[in-house]
Amino acid sequence: MEHKFLDLKIGDIEQYTMIVKKSELDVWKKEGWKTYSEIGLPEGEEDADLLYGEFDKETETLIFNEPVTLNMAAENKIIGRKIIGYSVNLGTYGMGGAGFFGLLLDNSEYLTYAVWGAGNYVILEDKVVECNPELYSKVTPLISNFGEEKTWDDLTILINESKIISYTFSEDHFKLIAEKESNIMQIEFVKNDKRLPRKVGRKRNAYKKGKIADFILFQHKEGVLIV
Repeated sequence: MEHKFLDLKIGDIEQYTMIVKKSELDVWKKEGWKTYSEIGLPEGEEDADLLYGEFDKETETLIFNEPVTLNMAAENKIIGRKIIGYSVNLGTYGMGGAGFFGLLLDNSEYLTYAVWGAGNYVILEDKVVECNPELYSKVTPLISNFGEEKTWDDLTILINESKIISYTFSEDHFKLIAEKESNIMQIEFVKNDKRLPRKVGRKRNAYKKGKIADFILFQHKEGVLIV
């Protein structure tokens, strides 16, 4: 029987992996991680460097787990945590990325919105985090990586060192309230919203089936979500 860690079926996520030192393996096993051999990964597939990354089999090993989703999380995984960074490049299929958006927390975990191009569906104080400024010339996203004058980052200064003080979620909407230097801000993960660039807001949803809590999860900053 195939181990569930080989095909998680969490949205588009099939596997959650990390490369660790063998000397630290017992620590990770206490947190539920298992080695590739323990879950029955077919012989030789651990050498798929583009998918799993390179590792030294003498001193390191590839481990697998199931990420904690929002539905499974206790409040103390979120409330009181500081945001110390972000990524718009989480998730991979080996030859490219899924563009999941993650807020890096001070416990070395990303709070991740695991939908394709997730930055297009994250709103901070009514501004979209990411979109193509060439397609939406009237919209200025908080971050852009399209080269030269189309590259900027207005997100870091807003969120870094902010503390999460509360959160709420409904079927299609997740909202964090964070505080920085007595300023309160809202960070929202949405399925769709009229504040998104018009073509996105009118035609596309972040996901087709399920609820937003199915797509929000926690991953270690060194972990990899494979789609």
